Amino acid sequence: MNRLAVFLLIVPLVLGAACREEPSDMVFIPGGEFLLGAHAGETEPQFLSERTTGRNAQPQQKYKVEPFYIDRYEVTYDQFLRFKPQAKYERGMPGEPVRGVSWYEADAYCLWMNKRLPTEFEWEKSARGTDGRIFTWGNEFVRENANLGKSVQRVGGFENDKSPYAVYDLNGNVAEWTASSYLAYPNAAFEDPNFGDKLKVIRGGTIQRSEHGFMKEFAMLFYRNFAPPTIRALDTGFRCAKSA
Repeated sequence: MNRLAVFLLIVPLVLGAACREEPSDMVFIPGGEFLLGAHAGETEPQFLSERTTGRNAQPQQKYKVEPFYIDRYEVTYDQFLRFKPQAKYERGMPGEPVRGVSWYEADAYCLWMNKRLPTEFEWEKSARGTDGRIFTWGNEFVRENANLGKSVQRVGGFENDKSPYAVYDLNGNVAEWTASSYLAYPNAAFEDPNFGDKLKVIRGGTIQRSEHGFMKEFAMLFYRNFAPPTIRALDTGFRCAKSA
């Protein structure tokens, strides 16, 4: 093989690797299929109402996403205040996840960072990997593995709350806004009157659940919560994503 042929073979590989260089604050999630959602009967007996049912996460199915990047940690107060210095929210300590921001503010921050909010499907793959695990660490619930207490902690402080891709705090700390509207899954039999574009999906376990009667089901990675995009909840924050 002559030198020109070798050059033409190597240069695209080098450029391709450079183009996919992982941003320092983000994790690369490869494209492809993963197990989305829950099996029928996996959660219903423990849930209290239609709003907290697990049926909105059925049927479990293989779902394909394109490759993307996602923030390793939840967006912190100090990061958010660079975007909105006059934010009049309850101030947190540096390194704590921002919370009490609306979906619109979370979306605006991500765009300001030349990123975007993750879809709920991207969020779930980042958390569960490809083996369908129920929690970031596996299938057995261990409450101490994630921050499910009464107050937030610094991001990345729970080493066991780390997904197969090394994304932190997906099971605990604060719940997170996603880009997705609250809609039925493909081939779903369950019909929720709340389905529609007026509500956005929130994912992830969160602090303060004990005040509502804590159940481990709230921390299961397929659990889908939802809210109007204007709401500012003190247990909800966000992280950003970016197409690869």
